[in-house]
Amino acid sequence: MISLPLQLRRERSVVALELGGEWLKLAQVAVGPKGRRLVRLIGRRVASQEELSTMLLELAKEGAIPTESVLISIPRNLVTVRNLQLPTTDLQELKEMVSLQAAKQTPYSKDEIIPDFQVVRSSPEGYTDVVLVTTHRSVSSAWLKILDEAQLKAEGIRLSSYGVLSSYRMIRPSTGDEEKGPIAVVDIDSNFSDFMVILNGEINLTRALSIGSAKLLEGQAREVERLAEQIQLAVDLYESESIGLRITKLVVTGAEIELVGLTIESLTEKLRVPVERVSLLDSIPGAREMVDLPEAQRGALSFAAVLGLGWDPGRARIDLMPQEVRIREALAQKGRALVFMGMLVISILTALTVLIWQPIYFKKQYLEQLQREVRRTQEGASEVESVRKKIKSLTEATRLQNSSLEILYVLHKTLPSEIYLKAVTFEEGSQVTLKGVSRRMSAVFEYVAILEKLPNFRQVKTRHVTKSEEKGGNGEADFEITCPLRLWNEV
Repeated sequence: MISLPLQLRRERSVVALELGGEWLKLAQVAVGPKGRRLVRLIGRRVASQEELSTMLLELAKEGAIPTESVLISIPRNLVTVRNLQLPTTDLQELKEMVSLQAAKQTPYSKDEIIPDFQVVRSSPEGYTDVVLVTTHRSVSSAWLKILDEAQLKAEGIRLSSYGVLSSYRMIRPSTGDEEKGPIAVVDIDSNFSDFMVILNGEINLTRALSIGSAKLLEGQAREVERLAEQIQLAVDLYESESIGLRITKLVVTGAEIELVGLTIESLTEKLRVPVERVSLLDSIPGAREMVDLPEAQRGALSFAAVLGLGWDPGRARIDLMPQEVRIREALAQKGRALVFMGMLVISILTALTVLIWQPIYFKKQYLEQLQREVRRTQEGASEVESVRKKIKSLTEATRLQNSSLEILYVLHKTLPSEIYLKAVTFEEGSQVTLKGVSRRMSAVFEYVAILEKLPNFRQVKTRHVTKSEEKGGNGEADFEITCPLRLWNEV
């Protein structure tokens, strides 16, 4: 608990990984009190899964993965994305409807897919627009197996499109986008391109285009034309489904290659919307120096997905982690929390025990010291006590106690004004019997309590207290009290 503030002040690393085609991409971002900073961007060509596990182990040894938990980015072309409008706004009903729709939207069975969704908007009419994302279970399982072999743990499995969204939000101040309408973003990667429409800061539509930088670098005019056609088709699809909403700008980012035959001017003319090309690496100071990539492939890859996920991991709310892994991790977290709570409770109980037993220990030591003193003085005290008892007995024997005159004096002095004695019977050495009347019955019992406190009597009792009724309700209580005399030679 004391070291927690120190941990909060230290930097922590967020690592995002993506395997797109034959390329492994890694982004490491340091998060600290002064904000975020990019540490490294790494791109490695991978030939097989075994080589990927070995490569991750080597990167971990080199310090490129300084944490056990990493974020996984699944490329857009490995998932199915559907925009649905469901007739409810209740979250629990949404989950049930999405679960039913997920199996219908793919050719696989329910057990073979991993679905997740994000709410785009809710209408006053009770409808909710959601983005449904599904991927085959083998895709997530393969990544989890690779991480397990590399002794790493997946903190989450995200969709690459949400990483591109975070990257776009990083470069947006430099592009000066202030439009309130939808903005299209095309992120060109090595094997595919990710087309998305952003509205109000969220993804409204995302489609995977089959043309990437690898085909564009071949220099074939047909591939360049196909990319333009696919972008045009995606724009038309969005505008046809979104009544009254037209795309206000198209931003091209990702791979930084020269597109022969596809210029900004030609795209602007073809799509009839402003087109702008921006560089993510130029938007982050020093980002180009952080890129670790073979010289021949520089500019052919897009780091937008991994960099966006590492920079702002909380924005990607879609998680394609298998349900059983989520449950296992949740149970593990609860177990760790219970262990920590148990240790905390034990520590508190130990501290309380010390605080409680410390004064008890000192008192016990003091008591033992007093007992030693008592034992040391007990013999002399016993002799003094014996002499005191003899003196008291002699003194009491010489005094005329509990005589009739003394009893009458005591009774006269203590008798309340509400009580009248009719008869006082004195039996010498035995007891005194009092008979009388009282205006209040309670006064009789109060008088008995007074007599009990006198040193002359012991075990004072009332034999009877009787209320006599008279006209007007002003009756008197007759009573009889016995007062056994105390023996003065009793010790």
